Amino acid sequence: MNLIALSLKGLRRDLRASDVRALFVALALAVAATTMIGFFLDRLDRGLTRQAGQLLGGDLVLEQGRAFDDGLRQTLRDAGLELSDQVDLVSMVSLGDAFQPAGLKVVDDHYPLYGEVRVDRGNGVEGVAHGPSPGSAWIAPRLAQLLDAGIGDRVQVGALSLSITGLIDREPDQQAGFAGLTPRIMLNIQDLQATELVRPGSRIEYELLAAGPPAAIDGLGQRLDALRDAGVEIRDVRVDRPSLGRSLERAQKYLSLAGLAAVLLAGVAVAMATRRYVDRHLDTAALLRCFGASQRQLGQLFAWQL
Repeated sequence: MNLIALSLKGLRRDLRASDVRALFVALALAVAATTMIGFFLDRLDRGLTRQAGQLLGGDLVLEQGRAFDDGLRQTLRDAGLELSDQVDLVSMVSLGDAFQPAGLKVVDDHYPLYGEVRVDRGNGVEGVAHGPSPGSAWIAPRLAQLLDAGIGDRVQVGALSLSITGLIDREPDQQAGFAGLTPRIMLNIQDLQATELVRPGSRIEYELLAAGPPAAIDGLGQRLDALRDAGVEIRDVRVDRPSLGRSLERAQKYLSLAGLAAVLLAGVAVAMATRRYVDRHLDTAALLRCFGASQRQLGQLFAWQL
């Protein structure tokens, strides 16, 4: 009988042994533990990054005191990023004899890039993945209370009268701190020019929000550095949300520790199964040596079984 046939016969016998099955289970456990931890960390990274991007308004936010040129927009689109324009300013709004300073949030048809706006349009609060349509406005409940306004009323914003079609319950990129305390009104960017609020000397912040994979943003490193040098404020979700990195780092440590424990236990099981396998084949190897098998032939025999 040649070595290959003898090896296959021994392999079939070994597969019925408990130590070999334990060896396979231990190896499968070690591979599964490391694979699942890597997969889970990747999903966790994506989820946390998306959540942070929702709070920021996008994965990348560019801000300056004048409108962004079309060339920059095309560069960002060519890099694979989805864009949304937003304009922020403070102005007096009125309804009848009631006047109130308010923070104007002017959004385009691509807003929001992440999440949804929670708004009451007369049928209860619902989530929508868009902003108000041209000719209409959504206002915060606090502003509605100050103006004694409701859905269907018309509010004066600069030179333009807009119909109130919704009360904002929550914005996905709602600001915290002092800026978030200003009563808010949201309108469509197509109505901005008609308000006649954009004039020389007006304090206006233009924002260009971008969403896309980290690799696309990393590829814009030199262009973003040039924009920073030109005075553009740039907020990156991975840089301006340090809590994201800390949370991911803690999760990675805990999961890596759990994975290490699983691998160590699997290693112990492999060692024990291997020891039993060797002990069980010592007599076989000794008999084969007595029958004239060389060390090289024994090595080939057990190598074929493995």
